[in-house]
Amino acid sequence: VGPFCYVSCLLELWQYNETIIRSLTALDIITMVNRTVVSSVSGVDVQTLLGGDLFYNDQGMLTAAAATYITWVLKKESDNSDAAEFERVMIVKALGGHKNISGTYVYASRSFDDEGYGAINSDYKLLFAGFSIVFLFILLSLGKFNLMEQKIYLSLAGMACVGLAILAAYGLATGFGVMYSPIQSIMPFLLLGIGVDDMFVIIESWKNLTPEEEKLSVPSKLAVTLSKAGVSITVTSLTDVVAFGIGATTTIPALSSFCIYATLGIFVLYVLVSTVFAGVLALDERRRQAHRDACLCCYRHSDNYTPNRCGSGKSFLQTVFGSLYGPFLTKLPVKIIVIAVTFSLAALGCWRFVQMKQDFDLINYIPRTSYAYTYARTKQSYFNRDGVDATIYCSSLNYFEERDHLKEMHSRISQSHFVQKGTINSWFTTFTAIAQQSGWNITSETQFYSRLYSFLQTPTGQRFASFIKLNSTSEPVSMLASYINLRHTRQPDSAHDVMSMDNIRDIIDTSGLPKFGGKDMPEYMCFAYSRDYMTFETNKVLQVELYRNLGMSAAAVFLVTLILIANLWTSLLVFVCVIFTIVDVGGALEMWGVTIDTASSILLTLSVGLAVDYSAHVGHTFMTVSGSKNDRVIVTLKLIGPAVFNGGFSTFLAFVLLADSASYGFQMFFKVFVTVVVFGLFHGLAFLPVVLSLIGAEPYKHSDEVPSAYKHPDEVPSSMSVLVNKSSTEDSENHISEQKGESLPAGHTEVNKCCTISCGE
Repeated sequence: VGPFCYVSCLLELWQYNETIIRSLTALDIITMVNRTVVSSVSGVDVQTLLGGDLFYNDQGMLTAAAATYITWVLKKESDNSDAAEFERVMIVKALGGHKNISGTYVYASRSFDDEGYGAINSDYKLLFAGFSIVFLFILLSLGKFNLMEQKIYLSLAGMACVGLAILAAYGLATGFGVMYSPIQSIMPFLLLGIGVDDMFVIIESWKNLTPEEEKLSVPSKLAVTLSKAGVSITVTSLTDVVAFGIGATTTIPALSSFCIYATLGIFVLYVLVSTVFAGVLALDERRRQAHRDACLCCYRHSDNYTPNRCGSGKSFLQTVFGSLYGPFLTKLPVKIIVIAVTFSLAALGCWRFVQMKQDFDLINYIPRTSYAYTYARTKQSYFNRDGVDATIYCSSLNYFEERDHLKEMHSRISQSHFVQKGTINSWFTTFTAIAQQSGWNITSETQFYSRLYSFLQTPTGQRFASFIKLNSTSEPVSMLASYINLRHTRQPDSAHDVMSMDNIRDIIDTSGLPKFGGKDMPEYMCFAYSRDYMTFETNKVLQVELYRNLGMSAAAVFLVTLILIANLWTSLLVFVCVIFTIVDVGGALEMWGVTIDTASSILLTLSVGLAVDYSAHVGHTFMTVSGSKNDRVIVTLKLIGPAVFNGGFSTFLAFVLLADSASYGFQMFFKVFVTVVVFGLFHGLAFLPVVLSLIGAEPYKHSDEVPSAYKHPDEVPSSMSVLVNKSSTEDSENHISEQKGESLPAGHTEVNKCCTISCGE
């Protein structure tokens, strides 16, 4: 600004003259601060540089303040390395403090990247540790604890599928030019949760093969396994793809780009799990049949090798779900309690969800131990009236003819309660005031620009040199563009931030300045802009976009499950479980202090895709089992319950280490994923089975083709013999004997599975 660096500071009142400054007395300083309204160097209102408790004497003179701040404006260059180094040194010096100053706080352009992303990068080790925990869990869950039936290489193949899907998503999305943002860092864990869930479903189907199916060739065994598990993983994967595909249509760029990445990743993961993982499963079975060691595949065990009993027996979770949890859940009192708890949670969640505030505070994404976070909170404490800085730009309009409209615009802006008093730094008002004081009679456009050019050569006008873009460095001149600066008052929340932005825009738009552009796209010669306005624009549509995306994603989930499950009633019940899960998650997050911002909106949209996994598997499996509704629920829980539980628990393990993360973003990831897992498992493994046991749909017509080992937890063999006391069923015995044309053993009746016998005690 003329001969001085552009620094807003109290020292500019004395033109940074060290000799004068060192000779000042307290009275000199107080007199100058009270006498000077606007600094002649930077043009700011002097008293806006003072904050905290302000003290005045009996004459109304300001005598003391608790804090002041200094602002440096750096020159923009193509290579900002010098500026970044300047900021680094300045931060170090400021944090070093001064013996005569009680506290010094600093924030620079690089601070958010250094501190915010620094916290994210430092917490990646927790994410990698979570990946390792999930791998160990998969290793323990997929195989058995003996030398031949471990699944170490199958577990590695599953993790490799997740890794390849992540690489494919990043590669394809960036190849298509889709924006990358830091929120994409959570996508690997989304794919991990979905991929592990699909793996467990396939492995559970493999474990549940009947003795007859176990004797089939490896390709046939794999075919039977995928014929049972394929629909389940297709339902969940396709619903996720459609849900995120719809989310990609949002107007919010960060949310749209994340949904595109997720859509590509989930589709590639589905293909890899269905092919690569299934193929490795077949190879692993060939290895087992050849008696080769699970770790050292070149070593072959003898044909007499017998696995240990401890870790090679029946699946523990299958026993729990089939023999303990399933029968317990189908008791009437338990059903009543589950339904009551579900609807109570839904009512509470809905009540809290609609109260979730729309408020985005970028400072939350900086670690609380950071100097940048301390600066932000300290500034809010001492300068609680300060809002965001904004600029009003005007293009090459005729400033002479539009001077009355410009005056009206300036007057209305200065009177707005959304603008902090004394913060408007305008070349136009200063030039107009000097013209009146000097008695200039400006009657033409040429005279206007000539006087303006002369004004810019004065000490007062030099500080506006960067505010005006002239077409020439010598007379005659005209203006190509100009701007003025202002600062908003501090607003209580994001909704009022949006109101403050719209207020300034409305004043500019209705000031009478000429437009350019067509009728359908009215644009204005003057407009307001701020970096923070980009956040305000997002907040303006965020809540509507969130509800839109949640609604459309949920509707897509219903349509896809309806097509693939092929039963309206079951699909509707799955849909209800998804809705209840989302409502409960939203309510829990609101009580946890989470507000609606870009990150939470992405995570809530993501939760739709995760929530459907827990219910869709159960709903589809229920349709493949015949028998009474209670028996079908018990068998369903035995067949698919372990896979659903393991999938949810593995997702929880991946994020559990983030509970104490220094990053606000990672803490939010933990809150969302934990609530989705808890409520998703509850609705999938408790509420949905209870509802199915009461009002579940009839099974598929071909469900009687399912081997009876799937139809009852006690695994009754397919060729059944029922022993009945002859004296109480004599008529039935004779009838059956006549039908079969053969004699029966004395005292017993053999009944084919196509027959039905009613017998007393």
